[in-house]
Amino acid sequence: MGSWWRVEVGDREVPIWGKNYVSDALMMVFTDEDIVVNGPNIELLDQNESSEPSVESWSESESDVRHTRLFHYTAPAGTIRSRLELQGFSTTWVHKLSHAFIQEGYENEDPFEFWPEGATSYPDAASVVRALTSRRGLSAVCKGEFPRVSSETQFLHDWWEALREAFDDPRFALALSLARTRATTRVTVDLSDLLLGGWLEPTELPHQAARARLSTAIAADGPVIVVVEGSSDARWLKRALELTAPQVSHCFEFLDFHQHNPPGGADRVVSLTKGMAAAGVMNRVVAVLDNDTAGREAAQQLVGSKLPDRFSVATLPDVAYARRYPTLGPDGLGVSDVNGRAVSIEFMFGDQMLRAEDGSQFPVRWQSFIEKARNYQGRLTGSDKKIVGKRIDSTFKQKDGRRIPNEVLQGCRRLSEMLINAAHLPERLPVSEASVLTATWIGDPFVELQISG
Repeated sequence: MGSWWRVEVGDREVPIWGKNYVSDALMMVFTDEDIVVNGPNIELLDQNESSEPSVESWSESESDVRHTRLFHYTAPAGTIRSRLELQGFSTTWVHKLSHAFIQEGYENEDPFEFWPEGATSYPDAASVVRALTSRRGLSAVCKGEFPRVSSETQFLHDWWEALREAFDDPRFALALSLARTRATTRVTVDLSDLLLGGWLEPTELPHQAARARLSTAIAADGPVIVVVEGSSDARWLKRALELTAPQVSHCFEFLDFHQHNPPGGADRVVSLTKGMAAAGVMNRVVAVLDNDTAGREAAQQLVGSKLPDRFSVATLPDVAYARRYPTLGPDGLGVSDVNGRAVSIEFMFGDQMLRAEDGSQFPVRWQSFIEKARNYQGRLTGSDKKIVGKRIDSTFKQKDGRRIPNEVLQGCRRLSEMLINAAHLPERLPVSEASVLTATWIGDPFVELQISG
């Protein structure tokens, strides 16, 4: 037969209910502070059941223990409305949706086929919405078995059912039900019947399981957010994916430096990445830093900051032609391995991109000494960097990838592999709130399940 739960507002039921499991969408409205577990009554229930009494032996008070307020969520209507509004279910919006839906019904069909006189009481969609959110309208859908007591009750019931079927997220019906409710009135979801039916354990927290599933889904299905040092990094990394990993390029989103123009650099990557972690961003995030002294120091800082598992840090890969590369410092020209000290994204697309018209390589100029890394930071000069950037942009404008030089494509493959490897492959549990798996499987915060393979 199953077990049922319902939503109550004050002393009355509203048209939100379910069987055997509670909706994740509805649980997103509640928090730790809203849950009430009646431990003593659950213990008394266990004692009564272990002694296997007959149904007739239950006293009236014991019968109450069996059925109500053993496990429930409760919060003031004003609190619930505020949360619903932030989740996209404001009173104004659900009213507009209801009005538009009912108005469409008025225009496309005769809603008074079995109750002609109703056209006087409810001449337009606005009058129906007002009635649905009244006590009379709310009770019409919760009246129990047919036949309804009146044609008007049936009319309001049918519109509520149509709205619930069309807008089937339970938060819609909850927001509409609370439209005219006092802010202090309690909203309660009683899950006692699920507890008694074995669908729920006293240690389970459905609101936390709902958030865990949402987090997993967003991390797995949402785009991987890539944080980079500048607009050119974003532009070229995106193009590299399109050319050499087109089947997954849509899975990556880059911060739009060109549109929003935030300051770039390694420090900005660190602050943005830490900020997203602190804000609880559920997407996978990859912080990409230059393969230079400042970038490696920033990468170590991020790795040491205990980022969430869905966050990862990558530095641009080493390139063979940077192992003996011309440098310019206080002592004049030299040759050095600049991997890890001066390799920016301009170095990723082949040796030819880094050569002047006379065939010589643009030198790396040594800059400031970074004390923590105990090494110098190097980079191409501003004018040389600009020339290389224009060459890369010009090459990437080629629509036909076959016309792009092979060494550029090799660089694109390196970058694509870097991004794909950095985006941790999610190990998701393919379950919804309707799963019959126990709390051990679906993310009970008190239990960890060890899966070996």
